[in-house]
Formats: sequence, C-alpha cells, structure tokens
Amino acid sequence: MKRPTPSSLRRILYLRRRPLAALCAFGAVLAALLALSPPPSVTVPVLAARSEVAAGTVLTAEHLTTVMLPPSAVPDGAFTTESDAVGRAVGASLTARSVLTSAAMADGMRVARPGHVVAALPLPNSGIAALVRPGAVVDVLDGAGETVARGVRVLEPPTAPGEGGLFGAGASGSVALVEVTPEVAAQIATHGGSGLVVVVH
Repeated sequence: MKRPTPSSLRRILYLRRRPLAALCAFGAVLAALLALSPPPSVTVPVLAARSEVAAGTVLTAEHLTTVMLPPSAVPDGAFTTESDAVGRAVGASLTARSVLTSAAMADGMRVARPGHVVAALPLPNSGIAALVRPGAVVDVLDGAGETVARGVRVLEPPTAPGEGGLFGAGASGSVALVEVTPEVAAQIATHGGSGLVVVVH
C-alpha cells in the first residue's frame, strides 16, 4: 500500500479543515463545561409532613415522610428519625412537606386533639410499663374485663416509679400520659389507679 506523502497529507487536512475545526471547537466547549460543572450535590434525609397537619395534631408515622435537603438548607432542630416525631403534638399548622423541627412542636408538652383531654393512665405492672411508648395504642379494661376505652394513644412515656401522677400510680408505680375523651378520663380517675388492665396493641 502506497504511503501518503507530506504534501498529500497537507492537502487532505486542508480539504477537511472545516470539519476538523468544528470538532476541535466542540471538544474545547465540552472540556470547559466539564471543568465548570459543580460537583454532585450532597443531601441529607430529614422528616417532613406528608400532607397538611392541623395545630394540636399528635403525630403518627402516617403523618411523616422523608425529604432530601442540602445540609445548608436543614433548619436547626430538624427531626431525622420517626422516634423524634411520633407522639409529639404540633404547635402550629404545617403545610405539606414542611420540615419537622423541635420548634414546630407544642412547647414543652403534648396536647390533645379537639374533643380530647390528656389524662394520666396508671400502669398495672412493670412489664406493661416497659412496652408503653409515645405513639403506642392501648386498650383499657376494668377489673371485670369490661372495656373502659379502646384505641387510646400514648402521648408521654411512663414516669419513673415513685413519681406518681395526676390520678395516682398503678402497681408498677408508673403512669403514662394518654389522649382520651373527658368521659374516659373520668372513668380512669374513678378507678384511682387500681383494678385497671392495660392491653398494648
């Protein structure tokens, strides 16, 4: 095969000078864009409201979703795990995808939904007390096995033995704060911490 001479190579390059120039220009632009492109953004997961949440709502897992934000956009006190939020009461109404923070919660306490009150539920033994946590749902029965209340949501974990409570303490010496109707709160108070059976779902 005949090798091209220098003059023929120059002629080939001259005839293809425009496509070659365009290719070089494209390569230069591509290199510039790659050099100027920002590095992949770093994001972190935080908890947010899945939908609108009314003030006073006691949060459950169904109210929560996870969103990804740049670290610089994460507000102080943002919640990152469900345990941070479940059982907490919202201090003000939230829009969908609002980041949940400690500042957005009711200040220093759990509050009940409209039509409900917060009551202290005496716990009958330490085994039940160990299972009762914020967000847990319990049924309350009297000594005869009759239902006092079903689907009672726990707002605050049990107090330590000996701390007592609003309506006294059960055999375990512990009480948990729960959200109930005023009628159920009156029934719990009537029993005075004795004869109640607490069933954890």
